[in-house]
Amino acid sequence: MVHKSGKRITFIFSPGAHVQYASLIGDFNGWDINSDPMKPLPDGSFQKVKNLAPGRYEYKFYADGIFWNDAEGEAQTLNPFGTLNSVVTINGQAS
Repeated sequence: MVHKSGKRITFIFSPGAHVQYASLIGDFNGWDINSDPMKPLPDGSFQKVKNLAPGRYEYKFYADGIFWNDAEGEAQTLNPFGTLNSVVTINGQAS
């Protein structure tokens, strides 16, 4: 799930299963599983807040060695590996 407030984007991952570690990966961080660890929340979900410039970004969640799409995200697109990536679009003019 994604909440937008201007360039400030909050990503929420609710795995529905017990997860020890989660991170946000995408084209904004080179798909690096260590770049954006997510904060665990009391309800079992995870959160990451990022400031992103206007544009279209592909992303996934990475949790305990498994890649997850955002089931509540705004869109999905086919990637070069034949699987889906979630998509978030930030409106506005690039700086």
